[in-house]
Amino acid sequence: MKKTIANTISQKIAKGEVKMRSRISILMGKLGMGGGVTLVLGFLVLIVGFVLYWFNTNNDLLFGGYGKYGFLSFIHSFPYILVGAFILLFIFLTFIFRRYDFSYKKPFLAILILVLCAIGFVGYLSIRQPIGQRFYQKEGNYFRMGMINNANAISGVVTKVGNNLIVIKDENNKDVTILFDSNTHFPFGAPKMGDAIRSVGAWDGNSFNAQGIRVFNPNDPTTFGPGMMRGGGRGMMRNQ
Repeated sequence: MKKTIANTISQKIAKGEVKMRSRISILMGKLGMGGGVTLVLGFLVLIVGFVLYWFNTNNDLLFGGYGKYGFLSFIHSFPYILVGAFILLFIFLTFIFRRYDFSYKKPFLAILILVLCAIGFVGYLSIRQPIGQRFYQKEGNYFRMGMINNANAISGVVTKVGNNLIVIKDENNKDVTILFDSNTHFPFGAPKMGDAIRSVGAWDGNSFNAQGIRVFNPNDPTTFGPGMMRGGGRGMMRNQ
């Protein structure tokens, strides 16, 4: 008998080396795989949304003219856990694609790049929608994404504005005095009473010397980190 692929498979089936599966079993396997892929893609989109939302709230740390203080605060508060989770989930997604050979028609790398671009695009769209903005702002508290106070930054609500100083209520409801001078940067305008702000600089005893002060826009949720709305700024002065 001529040795063909069909004959070889038939012989393996006869020897019990190949297990036959029912159509229902195959269908359930495909549904399970599809559901797993959909779930992983959903989590990846959410992670991208959280990271983009965080960056939108904190990009002034790099581009606001705060110098090394802004850079150090950016490095300190960056959501590394979310980025790590994204990498692990994407590796898992790659394993699924390889396991079920999605690349039989197109190069595997091209598929991964296309999927990665799609995830990024959908994640970006999600932070531009009001529902997404509210979701990321609220849920971000669970990742402590709103805890942006550190050795180089302090945030809170303005309770007093004086000559070369601002007093704020921080997240612990404590009064903090922020000192500024002619070299202090105000990339989003000067703060007023009731504004939610973040100051970048360095501590000098119980006072904070500001290298830069950012006012958050109460009318644009994408400028707020999770938890920042608790103070509810009453207004802001735009860049002039």
